Order: sequence, then structure tokens, then C-alpha cells
Amino acid sequence: MGTPDTPQPEGSQKPQRGFMIMMAVLGLAFGLPTVYSGGVMVGQAFGSGEFPSVGYIVQLGLGLMLAGFGLSAAWAVAKTFMGSRDGDA
Repeated sequence: MGTPDTPQPEGSQKPQRGFMIMMAVLGLAFGLPTVYSGGVMVGQAFGSGEFPSVGYIVQLGLGLMLAGFGLSAAWAVAKTFMGSRDGDA
């Protein structure tokens, strides 16, 4: 009766910077224009004294989500270039 071979976890793996950079660029490239156009439409609706339609609000929310994702991916890329400092886990 032998024990099955289980894959051993490798040491510290290098982060996949190329993939993270791609995700940061795509998140910001789609998120920032969506936030801008959604914000303009919601602002125009409020400026004219009306409540904006649900589609405008959904577009603004989607843009904020994409831009936030892009910013967090960009921050993760920046942290991989900074390296680890003493005391960081």
C-alpha cells in the first residue's frame, strides 16, 4: 500500500506580470471612458431637473467597477516591481 503522489507546492512563484499588466490596461481602457460618458449622462439628467434612467446609472456603475479593477491591477503590478521589504509577508 503506497501513498499516492501528491504534487508538492513549489517555492515562491514569480508573479505573471504580463497578464497583470494586460488586465490593468484593459480595465482602465474600458473603465475610464465608461465612467466619463456615464457621468456626463447622469449629470445632464440631474442638471435638467430629471432623474437619470436606470441604464445611465448602470453604465456609470459598470465603469466604476472596471476602472477600480484596472486600478487595483495596476497597483498589484507596481507592488511586484517594488519587491518585498523587511517585515512584509
